[in-house]
Amino acid sequence: MNLTIFVLTLISGILNATWNFFSKKKSGDYSVMVTGLALSHLIILPVTLVLMAIYGLDPKAIPVILLSGLFAGLNTLLLVFMYESSDISMAYPVTRGTGVMFIAILSSILLGEHVSRMAIVGIFLVLLGVFLFALSRGRRLSDIWESIKRQKIAFFNGLSMVGYNLVDRVAVQSINPLFLYNLRGVVAMSFAIGFLMLKRGYTFSHMRDTFRCEWKYSCIIGYGSFIGYTIILLIYYLFAEAKASYVTPIRETSIVIGAILGFIFLKEKATINKIAGILSIVLGVILIKIG
Repeated sequence: MNLTIFVLTLISGILNATWNFFSKKKSGDYSVMVTGLALSHLIILPVTLVLMAIYGLDPKAIPVILLSGLFAGLNTLLLVFMYESSDISMAYPVTRGTGVMFIAILSSILLGEHVSRMAIVGIFLVLLGVFLFALSRGRRLSDIWESIKRQKIAFFNGLSMVGYNLVDRVAVQSINPLFLYNLRGVVAMSFAIGFLMLKRGYTFSHMRDTFRCEWKYSCIIGYGSFIGYTIILLIYYLFAEAKASYVTPIRETSIVIGAILGFIFLKEKATINKIAGILSIVLGVILIKIG
C-alpha cells in the first residue's frame, strides 16, 4: 500500500478516536455531540455553496448525496443511543469491526476490489481483535452470547457506517469531496435532529445553550469528525489505487486509541480480552500495510 495513503489513514483514525472519546465523555448530554456535528457542517456550508455556484453540481449527484446522508444520519442517532448505554471500549470496537467486515466483503463483491491473501489475513486479525473487545470476562458460551447481545446497537451502527462508506467510495470519483461531505452532512444532521426533536423534545434553543456552555467539546467533536472523514474522501479522490477494503481496516487503529483513552481517562477496565484485541488489531494493520 502507498505510504502516503497509509499515513493519512492513520491520522484519520486518530482523529476519529479522539472525537468519539469526547462524545462518550459527554454522553450524559448527547446534544454536545449533535450540536458539534451540526455546526461543523453549517459553518462550512457557505463556502460549499459559493464553490457550487462557480463549478456547478451535477443533478445526478443529488440522489447519491441523499442516500449517503440518510446512512450518516442513522449513524449519528445510533451513536447517541450507543454511548448512552455502553462503554466506549466495548461498543466502539464492535461498531468499527462490523464496518470492517462488511466493507471488505461488499467492496470485493460490488466494487470488484482485489484483496491480497496477506491483506485478507490482516483484515481477519483486525476483526478478531475487534470482537475480542466485545466479549465479557466470562468463559461460558452463555456469558459470551449475552455480552455480544448487549452490543446490538453497536452492530447496527456498524452497518450504517458500511452504507455511507460504500456510497461515498463510489460517489467521490464524480463529486467534489467537499461538496459530498458537507451536503450529505446537512442531510444527515437534518434527519438526526428532526428525529430527536420529535422523540426527545430536542430544540434549537437547547443547541444554542449547549454551544455556549460546551463549545470546546462541540468544536473538538465537530471538526474532529469533519477533518477525519474528509481525509478519507480525499484519499479516494486523489488515489485511484486506494481500496475501501484496505483503507477501512487501517483506520480501525482508532479502536486501539479509543480503548486506551477509555482505560486512562474514563476508568474503564482493561481486561485480558481487550488487551488481546489490541495486539490482534496492531498485527492485522501491519499485514494490511505489507499486503
